[in-house]
Amino acid sequence: MNPILSLVADIENALSDDAGDRRHALLRRITGLFIDQVPDLNEEHISVFDEVILCLAIEIELAARMELSERLADLPRGPRRTIQNLAHDDEIDVARPVIERSPCISNEDLTRIAQERSIEFLTSLSKRVSLSTAVTDILLERGSADIVERVAKNSRQALSDVGLRLLAQKATEDQRLYRLVRGRPDLALRHVGAILEAAKQRVKSEMADLPDQPDILERALEVGAASLFVDPEVLDLKANENAAQKATIVWPVWPTDLRRIANQIERGDIAEALAGMAYLAEISRESVEAAFAAAQFDSILFMARAIGMDWPIFMVLLKAREGGELSSDIYQRAHSSFHALSKSTAERVMRFIASRLGNVANGGAGQTRSNVR
Repeated sequence: MNPILSLVADIENALSDDAGDRRHALLRRITGLFIDQVPDLNEEHISVFDEVILCLAIEIELAARMELSERLADLPRGPRRTIQNLAHDDEIDVARPVIERSPCISNEDLTRIAQERSIEFLTSLSKRVSLSTAVTDILLERGSADIVERVAKNSRQALSDVGLRLLAQKATEDQRLYRLVRGRPDLALRHVGAILEAAKQRVKSEMADLPDQPDILERALEVGAASLFVDPEVLDLKANENAAQKATIVWPVWPTDLRRIANQIERGDIAEALAGMAYLAEISRESVEAAFAAAQFDSILFMARAIGMDWPIFMVLLKAREGGELSSDIYQRAHSSFHALSKSTAERVMRFIASRLGNVANGGAGQTRSNVR
């Protein structure tokens, strides 16, 4: 008999086998054939195998479905409908291999699993090499401490702004988690501000039974929060040689203040304005130069907020940095970040950074600057 006709006959007989033994044996045979041949199959051929494997797999026993899931989990080109069916199985032992490892599951299916399934399924999701922000947002919201830590540790699992803020807030209650969060390359300064404020409020609530000395307590919390939760490396003040908007900063010859800096920005004298910002913030010229040239605006935002620059002036500075125009996305992010970051938080962080970096403004002349106290 023709091998193809023989296979068709075997499939028909297996599907009519109520006991399932013949069905399981044939499923193993076809799955093995598929795995051997998949590098040479086109999408149409894969689709045919998919239909047959799914038809055989629907009513087989638990152990057989577990075996099938394990065999298909690592295939870069797998039978997608079958893998989808296995991923949504009610038994985690069936779903686990494909949820954790299969690249053939759509983001929509992963999101549905994250939204609807139990903590065991969420644990398997968190072990994937990469995840979209839609999935990680849900894992950070619904997941256990172990799941949150696993997401924080894996920088290949993308995080949205919402996810980063949530992770930053959780980090204020967990030193181990904080260390993981701090090492993420996508952590932005606006999230550092959230860490500081959340840490401060948490410690304040825990110290509510102290004697009524609010000024002393407030100062201790400010210094303690900055010392615990801020690292200079987060500011990303390293020079960026490839930045298109890099400015050559000259140290101001005359005393400067915010009004002078604002006038310089509006006239387009950006180098002089940045030098004045460095003077007021007590940060080196190199640090301000790198902040202005950095890929993200976060560093220059922190400095501007610390010296008391208002939003309209900062927006003009940002336009100069971006080449004259702001996209809608940059404007919205900058506006929300500017107003979410309090001046007092920015001042605390800049003082702490300055002390850690050992930068002395004005070439060590020892003059007193007025804005960052």
